Order: sequence, then structure tokens, then C-alpha cells
Amino acid sequence: MINLRYHIVSLVAVFLALGMGIVMGTTVIDRVTVDALNSRLDDVQGAVNDMRAENRRLGDEVKIGRDFADQTRDHLVDGQLRGVPVLVVAVTGVDREPVDALRRALATAEATAEGTVWFNPKMRLDNDGDARDLAAALSLTAPQFLTPADRDSLRSVALSRIVVPRDAGAGVAAPLASLISAGFAGYEAPAAPSSTSAASPSVASLPRPGTRYVVVSGAGAQAADDMVAAPFTQVLAQSPGRLVAAEAGVDTPGGRGVFVGSLRSDATLDTRLSTVDNLESPMGQAAAVLALRDLGVPRFGHFGVGPGAQRLVPAAAASPPA
Repeated sequence: MINLRYHIVSLVAVFLALGMGIVMGTTVIDRVTVDALNSRLDDVQGAVNDMRAENRRLGDEVKIGRDFADQTRDHLVDGQLRGVPVLVVAVTGVDREPVDALRRALATAEATAEGTVWFNPKMRLDNDGDARDLAAALSLTAPQFLTPADRDSLRSVALSRIVVPRDAGAGVAAPLASLISAGFAGYEAPAAPSSTSAASPSVASLPRPGTRYVVVSGAGAQAADDMVAAPFTQVLAQSPGRLVAAEAGVDTPGGRGVFVGSLRSDATLDTRLSTVDNLESPMGQAAAVLALRDLGVPRFGHFGVGPGAQRLVPAAAASPPA
């Protein structure tokens, strides 16, 4: 006959067995789990180390490529613009370093450098006072009540007048010199004396006949592209073979199309100008110089690494027939 003591002993035995099973099972499972996790961590660490090594290798290759571009740019552009008058036009606020690098490349190319014109924020014509100052600089009579359309018209007249070649013997004030005097633009002499120029040009003599332009705008410009750089480009493009439009970009979506993007998408400009979207690099600076050279053919293209670019640099000039 089964008594109470037997039930108690049986229940205690069952619970002891269950407890021992749980403890043993948990210990074994934890050890297996920990071993598996440690193995996976070792695999991940190995992959990270491999990736770091690969990144270092790729970084070294990129540095070699940059050094090669730096060291070969001058060989590519040497003498390519001998005797060609070139004026750089930029909008205040854009990165100056690529503009200065371009100026040095132009000196190496032996261009007849005409210096750099910087359009100032005053060209926005934010108020009636600025608009009337611009009218006075152009010897125009401003309307009594200025509308946005009046300001746009004044700006267009100014941009159109400063690209007209100067007659050194003319007694009429140079529009460019007047704009600079009124604070709408600044001027920097060429980076270095050109081997084809006896002396740095005076602002009153600019632009010279046959001048080719590099117009630089984009990120950071303190006057919007649709106010200054784009309409100035349109003015120059009316006569094909005068213009290379350029910007220094960044490798983010839209980072290389702030200025040149709209120009590249305009089918009417394909046979009138060239564009460069990576002026911050030696490749872009070389492309700008060679594109300026090709304007004399004339031959046009879009160069760089952004959307719409056709090549890194212009193709080699065709050899003359034997």
C-alpha cells in the first residue's frame, strides 16, 4: 500500500531530477552559444581587418593617381595656349583654390592671361540704390520706380557690354572698369607674367579682341547663377568658340551640376561652349585649358566626372595632314 511518505519522496526525486536537468542543459547550451558567438566574432574581425587592408591599398592607389595627375598636368598643358588671350570670370563665394590653380595652369599653357574678374554680391541688385549705381556706371538713366524686370534688364545690359572687345585707342570709359569702380566686380592681375605679354594688362584695355573666357560659378556663389553666371554665359555663347564654363564640385547627388548641369541639358549650347565639372582637380584644370585650346577649332565637349560628362579631358588634337 502506497503511503504519504512514498509520495513525498517521489515528488522530491522528480523535482531534483528536473532541477539538475535544467542546470546541466543551461550550462551546455550557454557554452555552445558562447562558442558560436566567439567564432562569429572572429570571422567578423577577420573581415574587418581584410577590409581595412583593402581600404589602405585603395587609398594608396588613389594617392598615386592624384600625385600622377598633379605631376603630369603641366606636361599636358605646357604651351597649349601660347598667345591666346584668356580672361577668367568667377563669382565671389566659390572656392578660390581651384580658380588659383587654373590661373597657374594658364600661365604654364603660355596664355596671354588677362587676369580674373570677380562678380560681387552687389550684382544681385537687392535694392534700388544698387540698381541706380549700376545704371550710373553704365551711363544709363534708371526709371523712377524700379521693378524686378528693370533690375534684370540693367544687369543684362551690364553683362552684355563688358564682353565687347576694347579698342585701346578709344576714349570711352571701359564698362568693366566702371563696374569695378562702382563695387559690382573686383579684379586680380594674372597669376604670373605671361611669356607672351610684355606687361600685365590694365582693366581699361579688357577684354582684348579674340579673348576666350573661363566662367566659374556653382556652390557657394554669393550671386545666384540665374542672376549672373548663367546669363553671362548666354551672352558669351551668342558667339560660338569663346567660352568654357566650369565649377568645382563634390561627389554627392547633384554636387557637380550646380552650375554646369543646366548648361549641359540645354541642347542649344552643345555647339557653342564646353563645360568642366571638376575644376578642383588637376584633371579638371587640364581639361579647362585643353578645352580652351579646342575653342579655336572650334570643338566642344563636356568634361569631368559628373552627370553629362563625356570624357575626363578633351581628345588629342588631330595631327595636321602630311
